[in-house]
Amino acid sequence: MSSNLRIALYYLCGVFAAAQLGKLAALAPLISADLGLGLATMALLTSLLEVFGATTGGVAGHQIPRLGLGRSLCLAVLALALGAVAAALAPNAWVLAAARVVESLGYLAVVVAAPVLIARAATGHRQAAAMALWSTFVPVGMAVGAWTYSLAAGWAGWRPAQGLSVVAGVALWLALRRADAGQAAATHAEEPPPGATGPLLWLLVAAFGAYAVAEVGLLALLPSLLHEGGLSLEAAGTWTAVAALANVPASALGAWLLRRYGTVSRRVALATGLSLALSGLLFLAVFRSQGSAAWQAPLAVLINAASGVFPSLVFAWLPLAAGGHHRLALASGRLTQFGASGALIGPPLMGALVEHGGWSAAGLASLGLSVLAIPPALMAWRRLARHDAHSPICLA
Repeated sequence: MSSNLRIALYYLCGVFAAAQLGKLAALAPLISADLGLGLATMALLTSLLEVFGATTGGVAGHQIPRLGLGRSLCLAVLALALGAVAAALAPNAWVLAAARVVESLGYLAVVVAAPVLIARAATGHRQAAAMALWSTFVPVGMAVGAWTYSLAAGWAGWRPAQGLSVVAGVALWLALRRADAGQAAATHAEEPPPGATGPLLWLLVAAFGAYAVAEVGLLALLPSLLHEGGLSLEAAGTWTAVAALANVPASALGAWLLRRYGTVSRRVALATGLSLALSGLLFLAVFRSQGSAAWQAPLAVLINAASGVFPSLVFAWLPLAAGGHHRLALASGRLTQFGASGALIGPPLMGALVEHGGWSAAGLASLGLSVLAIPPALMAWRRLARHDAHSPICLA
């Protein structure tokens, strides 16, 4: 299989994994009515997909190379399909939570293994662009999930809609099994990354974690916000999909900046700060009590159009921050842990703020988190800028 096809396949695995976030966000109103669950509970169930990433991401960065990146990816997509089967049969919130935990295991393996495989398949000058592409897997996946599952649920109900995950998981497993056996064997033979990460990577992942709390909190609650503002379930799901997909052209802009000005240029640093600051201000306008979906929906699209530049730069910086391919799985695991922690905290935190202080309270919190991410992100850039792009970075 060619390197481009491999990159596409690994990227699709990420999109499929992230679609399980969009899935429950889109189905939340139906599940809530069927099982008698509140907004905060549904938000918690949505974010449970991130529980293993939040608690064991760093460990996974060490252990997944031992099992083999390719083999881990195969098992991961099957775990996501199995979790969907359990969710479709869930009679109560406890069984639904257990299904999400199974999906969480699959999600963790995907988001640790896939970016490492992509970085190795796209070496040289293509690597930054390929990693910028990978940075879009969450918004694209959430968009796919919000749109397809809301449509399927409208036709057949929320339980049969889970069958989409089963079909997609099995299809990806078959495609991965057909991948080059020599590549899979080489991946299985890898040694785990040695040593501990240093301050540069910690700064980078801390900024990404704060960003994830606000970003995933927005996308997880947006269908409920827009439905409350007067839109139908299908329309709210569609707008959520559009908002999530707005990250894609923003990531393309990030990739262009990287290619045009260099990975650690001052213009890239400026784009990082502006991306977070502008999206933070827009959160205040979207999360408004007694707001109208007519203007909240397009402003939510603008949030992602602004914020999407930031993750594309983070993932492009990740191979540099890792200090070499032998450490990239560890760096990916650390980034996964902070991103997953943010995604795990975001939906229930924002849901609780809405229940106790209204939508405006969630807006203020999202602004604060966006601003909080700026200093560590710029400090990480400054450390990267001290090194030549082609020199190894010491993480000791």
